[in-house]
Amino acid sequence: MKKIILIATSLAMMTSMLWGQIDKRSLSKNSKSVLIEPESYFNKPVQLIDVPTAGLLRGGDLKASLRLYEDGGMLMRLSVAISRKMMFGISYGGDHIIGGRKVSWNEMPGVHFSYRVVEENLVMPAIVLGLDTQGYGRYWRRSDYADTVSVDPARRLLDRYTIKSRGFFAVVSKGYESLWKVGLHGGVNYSLEQSDKDKDINIFAGLDIQLSRDIAVVFEYDFAMNDSHLKNTGNERGYLNGGFRWAFQHDMFLEFDLKNLLADREGNHDFVRILRIVYHSHILPY
Repeated sequence: MKKIILIATSLAMMTSMLWGQIDKRSLSKNSKSVLIEPESYFNKPVQLIDVPTAGLLRGGDLKASLRLYEDGGMLMRLSVAISRKMMFGISYGGDHIIGGRKVSWNEMPGVHFSYRVVEENLVMPAIVLGLDTQGYGRYWRRSDYADTVSVDPARRLLDRYTIKSRGFFAVVSKGYESLWKVGLHGGVNYSLEQSDKDKDINIFAGLDIQLSRDIAVVFEYDFAMNDSHLKNTGNERGYLNGGFRWAFQHDMFLEFDLKNLLADREGNHDFVRILRIVYHSHILPY
């Protein structure tokens, strides 16, 4: 069943990419089609690296992304907007999909939902409320520690992702434009991953800067106030991530991310590198 879900999600992504290439809209004297400038999700991102923004897809738009991460892991994520205020989607993946080891699928697909309660204007930032059950990195089980009895039980990750899912969240975003286009983001969240008995509310913040038409950088900081594992390793510095984006098509970009730049090499929270491919398309008639 898990393999079917991943295959179906991959086919949906490839189909939407193909349709996006076929269904190009243009302005013609002999055509009834209307030229509509595509929403730029490159300079108004829906997501930074792990944290959400108050940016949403336009109604009828689709976002598909493929994340390649440590231990041969792959994560597919699909999002669809039914209006300018509401977006939802699903994600699924596993560890060792790339490589020779046995594939370890995630326990269940992740789901996400976002609703914009306040639109951005010259004074007010955009405000979005949502839910996201997808964590990032490896999903840890008790069997992962079968041959590592020396690991302090207090430092083990169990029944959770390396980076906890956001859970319920609220995020605000505000864009500015001077020399560069800059987006500021900040929010709070309450994760539903509580196997470590840590039920604290968490805080996160982020920044995106468009350096040129096709180059951008993103940064985010997760305070990880709800992650007792960090406290057990003596590291309470949270997670600092940075990424580089290259838009090689108007509707597709590559991203290389450096995660956990403050890692102290203790426990299982090491500095890692990931690669993402992100694609946007309009799937409904205007």
